[in-house]
Amino acid sequence: MNMDQAKLEVIEAVKELHTHLPDFLHDEFLLTGGAAALFYGSDRPFSHDVDFMFPKKYIEAVSDALELKFQVFRNKPVFHSLKAVYQTGGHAYDLVAQSVVEPQSGISCAFELNDMVYRNRKEVKEGDQKLILIPQELLFLIKLVAGRGEELGKYDLYDAEKILEKNADFDFGYLKRLIREFCQPLKKILPILEVHAGKLRNSELGECFESLRRSV
Repeated sequence: MNMDQAKLEVIEAVKELHTHLPDFLHDEFLLTGGAAALFYGSDRPFSHDVDFMFPKKYIEAVSDALELKFQVFRNKPVFHSLKAVYQTGGHAYDLVAQSVVEPQSGISCAFELNDMVYRNRKEVKEGDQKLILIPQELLFLIKLVAGRGEELGKYDLYDAEKILEKNADFDFGYLKRLIREFCQPLKKILPILEVHAGKLRNSELGECFESLRRSV
């Protein structure tokens, strides 16, 4: 599947999901994961799963609309997110209220779609369809914390590298604010981030983490 076909699949999946959601929730669901990475410039294989984040305050409304039960999934390493899995119209969705990433046992970051994130959402137009993505900086951070590579059949670091490479407006100041918001205590998490970031060979990223280290 080429990238144009993958994007078309995501667009059709968004349209399908919207038919099952109340109108007021349409703009509250932001693309994340590999689907969002496609629109931020990643060209890796697409898994066909379409991931969304939405504010936790809407869990009850989403549960009622889609007849779903939300729970923390612990059947996969690294990600232990509060989410529901939904299938309709031939599409598979992860609907994530809180994305919990545990790169090492006992060390984790819990990402949510709060006001700080939602204000920096990215809207893109593909034909007649509007897509809303989580901020590129948040997607980058989630991928960086997870740090999985192709040796595990995953593309976290590849996606992170492509986000930096393809988006000249990447805001390192906002990235630092996100790290302080979601990655505490910094003293434990920062060394992991630095190891993963070292594989991306980006000088601005190195300066970003040097600044954070001085604040610890």
